[in-house]
Amino acid sequence: MASYDTIVIGMGAAGTTAASMLAKAGKRVLGLDAQDRIGGRVNTVPFGDGVVELGAEWIHGTRPSPVYDLAIQNNVSVIEQDISMEVFMSDGSLADKELVNELLNFCLQVVDDPPPTPGPLGQHITKKLMDYIKDKHPSLLNDQAFIQEFLSFMDLMVDNYEATDSWNDITTESRYEELEGHQHVSWHKNGYKTLFEILLNTYKNGPGLPTLTIKLKTEVSQIVWPQDPEAKVVVKCKDGAEYTADNVIVTVSVGVLKERHTALFSPPLPQKKADAIATLTMGLLGKIILLFPDPWWPKDHSFYGFLWRPEDKKNITEDTWAFRLIAASNPMGCKNALTMWTNGEVGRLVS
Repeated sequence: MASYDTIVIGMGAAGTTAASMLAKAGKRVLGLDAQDRIGGRVNTVPFGDGVVELGAEWIHGTRPSPVYDLAIQNNVSVIEQDISMEVFMSDGSLADKELVNELLNFCLQVVDDPPPTPGPLGQHITKKLMDYIKDKHPSLLNDQAFIQEFLSFMDLMVDNYEATDSWNDITTESRYEELEGHQHVSWHKNGYKTLFEILLNTYKNGPGLPTLTIKLKTEVSQIVWPQDPEAKVVVKCKDGAEYTADNVIVTVSVGVLKERHTALFSPPLPQKKADAIATLTMGLLGKIILLFPDPWWPKDHSFYGFLWRPEDKKNITEDTWAFRLIAASNPMGCKNALTMWTNGEVGRLVS
């Protein structure tokens, strides 16, 4: 039974960071992941003339950001991506870009100004938006069809940020703090995978970390954590292998914990942690990435939003899931690709 100072279960961003920091400090570390790759929800793949991100797309904020700092310290070029939208109506015409982006930015700012009494986020944004329209664009009140469609669009945008089915599933109460600096910094053709190469000291043919061992396609079946602080933790794997360590760091997703924590930990987790796992929700954000021989979309934008007219919606009785495609974007790592963004129920459907 091989023994280590620390075993890290799950080699996504959190797990790889923990494993690399401990290995750089001279600790003997074993990293285990059930997938055939490291990265977790970061998954850069070759596509067309470059790469696309099946998972995380951007560095959100640059100050203070250890991710952004690592890129700069290693001379990796990263590019700020403008995500202001060109918005198309369902009949192919262009919507009022300035108006839509103004209302969109206002709604996103409302999120940062919660009411004293917590409530559903969607209801709060709707009230604030209607007050704003009455004050700044009173003539728009005559176009209720546009307002209702914009509210539907905004619901999808918030769901896109929060990975939820509805913006009313989210409370206005939040402790989230946005980092300073640009919120959409792209790794472009370098790919987000570069972060993991830097962490593991393999970037530009680096030698790696000699005290870190990584085993992929290794699913953990049980973690036996002793109540005696002097005893070692035993990690049992589905392939029959067992490993021991002084410490084990578990970084698997909430979804995995929801499904398996009762069987994964022996003895069971304290009730407080079990209750937290049960209470937390697991959302979904989906991408449909299309490759074309040549780019045919407008080149002065990289994001394109969609607003449906009520009469056009009525004419579509099949494939109504398309109504919940929020937007399309041109990933900076592949000039001939378009990413269609979706979430929630439709994200589960198309996956």
